[in-house]
Amino acid sequence: MIETEVKKKITLEEFMQLPDENIELINGQIVQEPTPVYGHQKISVIIASEIYAQLKDNNRGDIIAAPMDVILGENVLQPDLLFIAAGRLSIAGSGRVVGPPDVVFEIISPSNAYRDTKEKFDLYEQFGVEEYFIVYPDDKMVVKYALSDGKYHEAYRETGIVKSEIIGCDISF
Repeated sequence: MIETEVKKKITLEEFMQLPDENIELINGQIVQEPTPVYGHQKISVIIASEIYAQLKDNNRGDIIAAPMDVILGENVLQPDLLFIAAGRLSIAGSGRVVGPPDVVFEIISPSNAYRDTKEKFDLYEQFGVEEYFIVYPDDKMVVKYALSDGKYHEAYRETGIVKSEIIGCDISF
């Protein structure tokens, strides 16, 4: 007989009592990923800085890099990058983001591919994140999903391109 381990689920309240670490709470399970590798972080910085450069003069909102807790229901996620529109910045008033950001970027690592493309995808869709970008750093492939009628639809799949109507940016990297 094969034995399986039953993992105890914890509540959001129990999670918030844990020491500050780079951990997430997804569907009641604590998830801790290894530190991202160089290529992952380099892509994150490039995208964030290009978006920031386009945002700094128009005050459309804020681009924030991980780690930043985003509370969606009973889940605590740490997207690689997130954007909050200027009129919604109050969702970050507690020092954490409580509610869905307008745009989320997840940069895929081998250890998080399933989580980012399925578990987090489903949560971002369920909680109404308007645009979700999945970035594959090895080949700079960007897949953009846009929310329509409560469901994500693939808007494009391009190499090194980020076009966001919500942020108001168009960048190549």
